[in-house]
Amino acid sequence: MNKQGFVLALIIIPTALMLAPSLFAGEVTTAATFSQVQCEYLSQDWKEIYLKTLDLGFDLIRLGAYWSRIEAEEGVYDFSELDWQMEQASKKGIKVLLTVGMKAPRWPEYFIPSWLEKRVKLRYGSDPTEQQLLTNKLFLFIEKVVLRYRQHPAIVAWQVENEPFTRSGPRDLWINKNFVEREKALIRRLDPRKRPLVINAMTYSNGFLRFLVRLAYRTNPVFDTIDSAEIPAINVYPVVGHTLFSKKVCFWSNLEGQMRYLKVFLERAKNTGKDLWVTELQAEPWEPGELVHLREEAAQTCQPESFVLTYRQLTDMGVTTIFFWGVEYWFYRAEKYGDTRWLEACPCREP
Repeated sequence: MNKQGFVLALIIIPTALMLAPSLFAGEVTTAATFSQVQCEYLSQDWKEIYLKTLDLGFDLIRLGAYWSRIEAEEGVYDFSELDWQMEQASKKGIKVLLTVGMKAPRWPEYFIPSWLEKRVKLRYGSDPTEQQLLTNKLFLFIEKVVLRYRQHPAIVAWQVENEPFTRSGPRDLWINKNFVEREKALIRRLDPRKRPLVINAMTYSNGFLRFLVRLAYRTNPVFDTIDSAEIPAINVYPVVGHTLFSKKVCFWSNLEGQMRYLKVFLERAKNTGKDLWVTELQAEPWEPGELVHLREEAAQTCQPESFVLTYRQLTDMGVTTIFFWGVEYWFYRAEKYGDTRWLEACPCREP
């Protein structure tokens, strides 16, 4: 997930139940995020990797409507990449969680078209929705996406932005709650099927990172997410690496401490009548100073056995929908170094 900046950084409605009853019947739903952006970082043929991902046996796939790719030229919308991904998922009978907004999975977090970035001033640490021109263009983009896919049978839910309340990206930007409410209202108005709206937030298993978060935020972004979302979701990274003051540092956490910390969010969601999803379970390295881990030597921050162990603990706690983060890397390891352990470890292969 590769973040930089100061902090290093499900009510299921009846309509959704009719759309995909198997996803919400109490059994564990294995899922994955796929990003053509990440494939390009890894010099992969993204269409080939996507088809291989769909064959892994996941129940659900999370895709991003990348604004900077779809509207690379102002007023000209090219949905060919996303159309193809949606079509292939439909052929395999795999449901889709579609992320809409200016934020989408993978670095640099904010996918604002370059033609628009040149016309607005995005200060470090600011809320980009303060820019009226940007918000006007964004609402038009969201409308185009929802209108195009609102009748698509594969979509089971919409994700409103990606970690909107979490400061992230090279400029440590964030999106305020009132604006997210406006985005929710727009999607809700445009979608006749009233699919549920997912909002997610980053979690910090390491105690020192949690301390930094308390300094950087007036309210807890995870609690804000649980309160705002119809389906609240969290992103879980047991070990993250960063470069601080030119030193490479890994922030570790033990499994017992992780689960105790995450259980607070699970209980809060249940107390409000909602299920809690995990939209990103770390299943690839997050090495200090690296956008992606390309070297053959084993990474410090994640190995196949570690992400499987975290997955087991989450399901034991009662989390029933978990998206793995890193499938592109699994194929990279297999094809580049003959290391198939990542692919073989995935619980999606279980009956």
